[in-house]
Amino acid sequence: MLNAIVPGIVVCFVMFSNVVIAEQRPPNLVVIFCDNLGYGDIEPFGSIVHRTPHLNRMAREGRRFTHFCVSAGVCTLSRASLMTGCYAQRIGMHHNPRDGQVLRPISSYGLHPEEVTIAEMLKQRGYATAIFGKWHLGDQPVFLPTRQGFDRFFGIPYSDDMTRDVGQRLGNRWPELPLMEGETVVEAPTDRNLLTQRCTNQAVQFISRNVNRPFFVYFAHPMPGSTKYPFANEKYRGRSRNGPWGDAVEEIDWSIGQLLKTLSQLELEKNTLVLWLFDNGAPMTSDPNGLSRGMDKPLHGRGYTTAEGGFRSPTIMWWPGRIPANTTCSALATTLDLLPTAAQLTGGAIRHRTDGHDIQSLIFAEPDVT
Repeated sequence: MLNAIVPGIVVCFVMFSNVVIAEQRPPNLVVIFCDNLGYGDIEPFGSIVHRTPHLNRMAREGRRFTHFCVSAGVCTLSRASLMTGCYAQRIGMHHNPRDGQVLRPISSYGLHPEEVTIAEMLKQRGYATAIFGKWHLGDQPVFLPTRQGFDRFFGIPYSDDMTRDVGQRLGNRWPELPLMEGETVVEAPTDRNLLTQRCTNQAVQFISRNVNRPFFVYFAHPMPGSTKYPFANEKYRGRSRNGPWGDAVEEIDWSIGQLLKTLSQLELEKNTLVLWLFDNGAPMTSDPNGLSRGMDKPLHGRGYTTAEGGFRSPTIMWWPGRIPANTTCSALATTLDLLPTAAQLTGGAIRHRTDGHDIQSLIFAEPDVT
């Protein structure tokens, strides 16, 4: 296979029985979305206690966005905006009388099936689509990712702390935390220590199976998550200098390394945009200098609030050969911009109203422009 790279497109010439077939290949898109990670929790954004060599590589070979924001300081609202390009208020995902702001198990509420997600848009353009990790936009069948444009779902339907025992303490009849494949529960309760590893393995397999077609991977890490002591594989437990929180962060970095390694081995890195960001800031502790539940410094405030520490995400974008290496963008951008940008990047305008903008000029501009 001979690849000729032109702006925005890879043109592949494949030889079959002495016949040359020209195929236009739009770029792959990988969005890595961490749960409750702090602005200062990774080395490219100032951490001195967590080792994140693979994120260091992303920053060294790509671009840091220092003023990239999510649309809300809590997960359901933030995830709804990333998926649709709309503020949660526009699509009715900001509050409901049963759950408040954050969806809880066995809810009759969720992302409306008529809303257009980034996965649905890309699927219509021939993409293979998958989500690995945490959904949190509705756990009933009509709201599941497989009804919202994803070919594949492997993960949990809501936060890792929404377990049966927690529900009982709150007076609710919640099920055991389920691990789902598609619309089927394959394990309950799921072993939360294995979620990062299992989701990573599934994502690597998905990318490998779809090497010959464009794909969209939404890797919504369940960790560090919402519990007091995050979970991690045995290989990473006790390894970091910051207890369970650091263990989870360093395993997430391992996961990033596996994805980058796979893209490189399959020679896909020059046609794949990888984005790293979070859904909201770390919850932190009452001690402003404590690290056991993440660090949002040097920003003010913490996750779950409207403070800057809850909204500004330590964002990195990586696309070797397209994004200028080792650069920083300080312009304001948000997760609302991802769907409109993906629409333009993959071949055309969107046909419904969104609240975001095409930010390709920020992603690909030379350093002195940003």
